[in-house]
Amino acid sequence: MDPNEARDPRLIALAQTAFTVALYLALVIACFGILSLLTDTDVIDLDASLLLGPSMIATSVVVVALRIVNVAVRLVQERERGDLALRVPLLGGLLTGTLALLGYVVVGGMLQAVGLHDPDVLVSFALHELLRPYSLALGVLAMLVHIAFVVMIALGGDEPKRPLWPWEKD
Repeated sequence: MDPNEARDPRLIALAQTAFTVALYLALVIACFGILSLLTDTDVIDLDASLLLGPSMIATSVVVVALRIVNVAVRLVQERERGDLALRVPLLGGLLTGTLALLGYVVVGGMLQAVGLHDPDVLVSFALHELLRPYSLALGVLAMLVHIAFVVMIALGGDEPKRPLWPWEKD
């Protein structure tokens, strides 16, 4: 089969979605590591369970994945109807970033409140995390990844082809 041959656009969008979600997770982990190194602080600076941070990040990854899957389905349907146009989704990206940020801090507050058996901790922990650079970076990365994903899908054209390895290119 010719590597330049067109594939099913839904499968290509699904693969691009999976790679985009993995990219978002990698960017969050790298950004948290760099911020922690530069500011000499812990990501979760309160006394908490070891699973609190990963579960908070997992929540934001799930939020971003759901938003990106929704966008991918819509864009593939627009492509099949023939009315796909390149639009930079600043509002959609802002919504994705905000939802990822809110999911991160709310789930963290809920888990911390459950762990300490004190419901009053939910609001204080969520507000504390909301004002830290880690949560802000997480929201900004979600917004940028969303915007980049939509632009990437839209630039694929009417018949997207799979990416080629360097040795496959003529």
